[in-house]
Amino acid sequence: MRSILTDIKNIIQQPGNGLMKIIVANGAIFIALMIARVGLLIAGESGLFDAFFAQVSLPSTLDLIIQRPWSLVTYFFLHIEIFHLIFNMMFLYWFGTIIQDFIGNKRLVQLFFYGGLAGAAAFILAMNTVSFFIAKGPNFLNGASAGVFAVVVAAATIRPNYQVHLLLLGPVRIKYIAAFYVLWSFIETTGSNAGGNIAHLGGAILGFIFAKNFLAASKPQAIFEIKIKEFAQVVNQQFQARKEPETVPEDELNAILDKISQSGYDSLSDYEQKRLFKASQKND
Repeated sequence: MRSILTDIKNIIQQPGNGLMKIIVANGAIFIALMIARVGLLIAGESGLFDAFFAQVSLPSTLDLIIQRPWSLVTYFFLHIEIFHLIFNMMFLYWFGTIIQDFIGNKRLVQLFFYGGLAGAAAFILAMNTVSFFIAKGPNFLNGASAGVFAVVVAAATIRPNYQVHLLLLGPVRIKYIAAFYVLWSFIETTGSNAGGNIAHLGGAILGFIFAKNFLAASKPQAIFEIKIKEFAQVVNQQFQARKEPETVPEDELNAILDKISQSGYDSLSDYEQKRLFKASQKND
């Protein structure tokens, strides 16, 4: 179990695109689980897979949680259904890319992990205090949905009017998409996957609090940061299309934008901020 936790910890600490590391980690773990599942099934030892999966899934009973504390983290890297994995990773990628340039890759990874832990807390609390859920009996939780919901709601809170194009519906603001899925999860808390939907709501609440704190901590800087990054993205696209000489070299501008993506606008030095501003003036 220690090696699993070490691998997950490395996702946060290693430089690069944290969002893609989370997606790759979930995909790799899914493939490994499916290979083990098929192999053990053919060998007539399917019980071994079930026993292992129970060890890394999050149990609802407090005595088992005390015995398996690692499950508070490992559960949100586990999927045994392909469509569960695909939809989680698609939503994580879509909504993660909307805000990763604003909050930085490190904070985006933290948001995913905090959302997973918040989902675990909501699941455990509800399953051990609410008589309706206690009556359903002990069960186990797995999947990245709580962390994904945290990212979705945070994106909808930070950039509520950002539009995506949906098949048959056309352009839709992401705040409406997030509201629909949160409402649907609330309704489904009385369904067969009550525990999973409670975890969704826990992640959603964490995502909302995280986004509000991010905006409040840097106002009016946060609003300016969002505007300048959106403008910088437009400037970069137009710079790439232009053939005439530029005052700020394209590779230098790309390096500045990459730094914003990794660490946020406030990580830029005074010189880099001036160069970015100069590039925008040149574009005008």
